[in-house]
Amino acid sequence: MPDEKATEPHISNYAPDELVTKAMNAGRGFSGAVHVYTRDEASSKFDYFVRLFEHILSGLKWLLPIEPGSVYFAFVGGGVPFRAARVERDAFVILADPRAINYAMILTSRLQVLGPMARRFKTESVEPTKDYSGMYLLDIAKDLIFHEELVRESTEVNGITTNVFVSLLCYVVCHEYAHIAHGHLDFRLSDDFREFTATQQNRELTARALEMDADASAVTSTFALFEHLFLVDIKPRIPAELVEELTAQYRLQYLLGITLAHLYLDSLAVDHVPKYHPMTYVRFVGFQMVLLKVGESQGIDTDFVEEARKLVADTFVHLSGDVSNLHHPIAANFLVQEGEGELVGEYNELGFYSAAAQLEDEGRRWARLYPILAKFLRGGRLAPPYADPL
Repeated sequence: MPDEKATEPHISNYAPDELVTKAMNAGRGFSGAVHVYTRDEASSKFDYFVRLFEHILSGLKWLLPIEPGSVYFAFVGGGVPFRAARVERDAFVILADPRAINYAMILTSRLQVLGPMARRFKTESVEPTKDYSGMYLLDIAKDLIFHEELVRESTEVNGITTNVFVSLLCYVVCHEYAHIAHGHLDFRLSDDFREFTATQQNRELTARALEMDADASAVTSTFALFEHLFLVDIKPRIPAELVEELTAQYRLQYLLGITLAHLYLDSLAVDHVPKYHPMTYVRFVGFQMVLLKVGESQGIDTDFVEEARKLVADTFVHLSGDVSNLHHPIAANFLVQEGEGELVGEYNELGFYSAAAQLEDEGRRWARLYPILAKFLRGGRLAPPYADPL
């Protein structure tokens, strides 16, 4: 599991040079990249990110060992920000663009020194020089991510925690790892796959169902890794009188990272609503459903899930001026008519149930995929089917 105090020089999970060469020789269509870095190249250029990935993947392998097969990571230049690829029959590589990792660090660092987040985490407030009044949530997020010059000063403020950034990144890596562990890549190369991709609509629905499974696994894996790190490495060093306060803060931070992952991935997507992924809010509702079940089973206060969502929304409201400006369901999932026909955005249970209902199509497809994917399972366990087969 990642630990910022660790300085282990040995990198064992980076893809061996022969796998990097095979990924490069397969062409851009395979890796989505212009260049795949060797371990030496990546370590010399992106040492902190390499070590961070090393610890995350080591934790994942401990939590969800793959059998048969080996999983590595490699950094790429250009192309898709994150992708899991099968290089050999039993050799897989999680490909990541260091620019995308840097974008995640920029976003999480900047948000932690704005209004509500700065107050919650007791950091020095650094307000933006740019006026975001009236702007949509995703437009603000993209501006923060892609214009590093607007946010550089925030990374130098004392008190910023890396837990939010590492949690966001961990969720993304866990998601890609789940595609491997749950046999999604093997399934795509099998004869069974054709049954579920006869039409474009079928192909898109199947892809969204697989993404839903990877999301569910990423939630539980990130939760398990951060809870283990806390219980083993952090909690024993906290003074007894501060345990309750710092436990609450720690859990809020890693839940905040997972919550922001959905906005982050949407910001990197070419399309606002990618055809092969569930809509952001549907994914977010799925994340909440899984996390609430996990939290309840572990006896952990699940109010942190809602607190993380509200903290994100309040911070963007702080920038834009009003929740109705944001036009994003994580902030306002329901429109209420007030006065002379004016629609005002709110967040309430009706919006939650509406999004949950949109999971039904993916759930029915998932129930049909479930027994087939079980043949390709390499690690962990498949998420339970959400609906009966058609």
